[in-house]
Amino acid sequence: MQWLNGNELCDKLGIGRPSLYYWMLMAGQVAFFMVICYTYRTVPVLDRRKIAAFRRIIWAVIVEDKHGLGQESMFEFKYIPNLSKTTKAERSTGGVAGRAGAVVMIRGVSLVPEVVIGSTTSSINALSAAVDTNAFAFCAGSSVVLAVINSRLGLDQRLFCVKPDALPVQATPSYYNPATPTKAAGNRGHPNSLFREETASSSAPGDYNADSPSRIKAAHRSRSLTSVSLSPSGKFLAIGETGYRPRVLVFSTESTASTDVPLACLTEHTFGVRALAFSHDSRWLCSLGDLHDGGLFLWSVNPKTGALRLDSSNRCTTAETIAWMGTSVVSVGTRNVKIWRLERPSSPSKARRGLDGVNDGSTGSPVPRTFAGRNCLLGPLKDASFTCVVGISDDRAVLATQDGAVCILDDTNRSQHLYQVSKRHYRVTCITLDRSFGVVWIGGEGVEPDALPLDVLLTAKDASAALEEHKVRDVKAKPNIQDVSTVFAICRVDTRLITIDSSRSIRIYNVTLDSGDTVYLTAIRMLPSHDSAVLGVLSLSKPNESQSDFLTYSERGQVLHWLWDGTCTCRYSVHLDQPLDCDTGDPNELRVLRVFSGCEMLLAGDKAGFLHLLSTRGEVNDLIKAHDGEVLDLALHEVDGEDSLAASCGRDRSIQIFLVSNNKCSLQQSKLNEHAGPIRRLEYAEKGSLLASMSSDRTIVLHRKVFRTDGSIAFVSTKVINFKATLLAMSLLPNAAPTLLVSAMDRCLRKISVTQGRITHTFKASDHLNGEPAAISRLCTGNLDQQSTVVSVAVGFSSADRSIRLYDIEAGLLLAVDYGQTAIDLALVEASMPSGQAVNRIISAGPEGTITIWRIAQKNITHSEGNGTLDLDSTQIQPLSMQRPLRRILSKTEIAEHQRSLENQPGGASIPSTNLSPSRVRRKTSRFAFTAASEGSEPSFADRTCSAHPSAGVGSQRNHLRDPLFGPSSKSRLRSRPRRSSLDERCREVAVNSISKLSSTATQLAGVLGDFRKQLITSEESLGSGTAQALQKELQATSELLTHASKRSNASHKGTSTDSFDEFLAKVIDERLALRFRSEDRNAPTENADPCSTENSGSPAA
Repeated sequence: MQWLNGNELCDKLGIGRPSLYYWMLMAGQVAFFMVICYTYRTVPVLDRRKIAAFRRIIWAVIVEDKHGLGQESMFEFKYIPNLSKTTKAERSTGGVAGRAGAVVMIRGVSLVPEVVIGSTTSSINALSAAVDTNAFAFCAGSSVVLAVINSRLGLDQRLFCVKPDALPVQATPSYYNPATPTKAAGNRGHPNSLFREETASSSAPGDYNADSPSRIKAAHRSRSLTSVSLSPSGKFLAIGETGYRPRVLVFSTESTASTDVPLACLTEHTFGVRALAFSHDSRWLCSLGDLHDGGLFLWSVNPKTGALRLDSSNRCTTAETIAWMGTSVVSVGTRNVKIWRLERPSSPSKARRGLDGVNDGSTGSPVPRTFAGRNCLLGPLKDASFTCVVGISDDRAVLATQDGAVCILDDTNRSQHLYQVSKRHYRVTCITLDRSFGVVWIGGEGVEPDALPLDVLLTAKDASAALEEHKVRDVKAKPNIQDVSTVFAICRVDTRLITIDSSRSIRIYNVTLDSGDTVYLTAIRMLPSHDSAVLGVLSLSKPNESQSDFLTYSERGQVLHWLWDGTCTCRYSVHLDQPLDCDTGDPNELRVLRVFSGCEMLLAGDKAGFLHLLSTRGEVNDLIKAHDGEVLDLALHEVDGEDSLAASCGRDRSIQIFLVSNNKCSLQQSKLNEHAGPIRRLEYAEKGSLLASMSSDRTIVLHRKVFRTDGSIAFVSTKVINFKATLLAMSLLPNAAPTLLVSAMDRCLRKISVTQGRITHTFKASDHLNGEPAAISRLCTGNLDQQSTVVSVAVGFSSADRSIRLYDIEAGLLLAVDYGQTAIDLALVEASMPSGQAVNRIISAGPEGTITIWRIAQKNITHSEGNGTLDLDSTQIQPLSMQRPLRRILSKTEIAEHQRSLENQPGGASIPSTNLSPSRVRRKTSRFAFTAASEGSEPSFADRTCSAHPSAGVGSQRNHLRDPLFGPSSKSRLRSRPRRSSLDERCREVAVNSISKLSSTATQLAGVLGDFRKQLITSEESLGSGTAQALQKELQATSELLTHASKRSNASHKGTSTDSFDEFLAKVIDERLALRFRSEDRNAPTENADPCSTENSGSPAA
């Protein structure tokens, strides 16, 4: 210890210095081992023998030993440090990357969604518009887009992300138990049961940190959005979730309000929220649950603060959508139309208090009232399925059915009448009101939006009334408006009409009115999107023909080119040959797409195993059948002035190498037996001289490029890297040294050096906020640049908790994470903004057809070099609760000095020394020990012998004391203690301890006798007469004792006590001693014969 740490440090730690003897002993030991080691190193033969011997010994100890493994282990014998574990102080600064040499610390990194392309709106409930503003909202995955049409006919978006752990600003208590399934409104549960207790916290609402109590399980982090409602005033936005125990979140749409922190959170629903609707004065919010929820709730909204209070509730299970008609709510569904009336208080002051939110339930009865409803008589429409409804006045509403029937619901004087006024030749899916042009717009399947005159609908009295429609014509549309799909949702914004159809495209129409009161509908813009799952994202280098920044492709073969603002610049499709039994079997789909530099050609692989060489306009230049199954990945390598290399892999476990030249692909090599499972990923490295293939058989194979004599190329397998877990994703780091980053099912990320062919670094893909590692199923790498600092980062997607994660590869730290997302492919691209600044962007493509562009927001990056210390921001002040307490621990040397100084003081009190060892505990005699005999009992044979002739038989007494039956201290005990009836206490203790071994000794003796009997039968040798007599005598005595012991054993089962057993054991020992002394007296000389021997010879018989 002194040599390793030095005398100065050891003295301060209180470690004493050893004496000269131990110094010399340690030095001699070190010198001995140095001589041995250097001797082995200088003689190679000895060194190899030593290594081989150590390997055999270690193998025998670890594997072949009795307590060894028995076989080779399935895990690696090494420790993988988890660098993602950080302290609380490090979390407060935003993350630390500590390593030797150059250290980079990134703080304040977050993922901010900027643009969402596409929509997940599939019903009228997922699209809403504000009458008083030009904004509209629609659902897009796990977020809601609040959009405004700009002057370029584009959308200025503002994204409201629904965080699973967001705490609302206004706490809204839940009166019903959400765990209880649908019941009647009056019996749903106790009104005082609160679903969530809101507590005050020093942190801002919605902050997601390690100390936040709102952390939830990974299974509940992802929620899809199915309904949205924008208040007519445009001030509030309500969002409804789906799934078990959903929430209704109310956000503020003000520019200064947060898009992550809601104003209120409503948790009354149990199994999904189907529809939301604000009243015309924005003071009431009605929420409708899903079919399995069956809840209809009415909430009063405070127009100033956005606080909500549950006013009324009831059960409604057959409704598809709801709409306000004056002060009533109309719900429509399958063979059901119902009006729910809002009962206002008679006193204006009470009404004012209730509407203004002053009476929040703290006073009066906290139990919500029953939301009274009344069914309508359907008449001829008793079998109709109503799909949409819109209120056109305080007592009238327009309804539509799947069969195309348009109906009027008249509630004049609270007398409900329903009658049909029009019949369409298509299925009506949505309807909206346009008071500016006096029409009601209708959307359906396979047609452009249609219109009905509002004045006729307001004055119609019965079904026989003539309905004269306004003349609606479609003016010549732009070329990008192609086919017309089913319109799912429709709304009116200013003079624009917005529709979202089944292709997930947003269409913008311009509505005009001429002097003849004719309404003209003009399609002016279509914002396209993918109508199927987006499988990949590819970055495009500029300049290119379409001047696009990136492209995406879907499983149906659609290829779309995009700009950073979400504008589509080019679109085409890859023609996929379908099988003959496409209607009954699986259709052919696009699987992977790669683009050549300059965006001149594209290479695509489909599910049938074909490779398509395409132009940028979708024209097929070459078509090759490359694989028997689907193509899983493609890899391209291009060299200026030379032909390009292309490699493909598939589910048939084969790799195909192609040479691309003159718009043709020529096969160079086929590798069929490299992997035992499907090959899922290919990467070129070292300027195309090496190809890495990743398979589901837990291996990565490195293939080296070689040249043949004729100039052709081939790839030869040079290295196989095995893993213990299934590999999920692989990406090539954009560094000078070729390095692969691989993710596996063991939730680890590994760096693999392509040159060395081994793993160089491993770290857990964990979340330092909650300590849960995640298996990264999608992976891409890149560099993060800011202020001349370059950091290698990895962007991954985990399907377990639906999170997008950003990691620092060198430090193994999680920099940012966003939950509740879906992604099939990711791309980290350096975008060039119009200002000339390069900004990093992350593009994620989801299975629902949406594309999200993320901005990496960075606040500060600190770079330091040297010994691995961090240059922390000194201006940042930690709160008092985060500071560490002051401590000073005295060493033993300092304490000893204080003690000596106290003793040397005149008149000082001496320090009492405490005996740390415990006091001696009195020995307790076992309750199984022999009991002392009474004073009048007859003395034993040993006592009579020794007391009759104390001077005779000295040798016999010495042999008696040397008997193993007696301990070494038996002589002193015989002298110091009074004699007992049979034996002294020490002899009896040894005898009791010997009883436990009696059974095992008998078993061994039986085996020995059996072997001896067999030898007597087979052997021709004869035993001596003396040996045979002695053996016969011992066997006869043993047989008699066994007979006696068996009788005693049978008697003990009938209730033999401990005392009787003690007497029996003492008698047996006395008999054994008598036999021993008899044999000794026969062998003793005549003059030293024991005079008592003849007298006592009959004692055994007695």
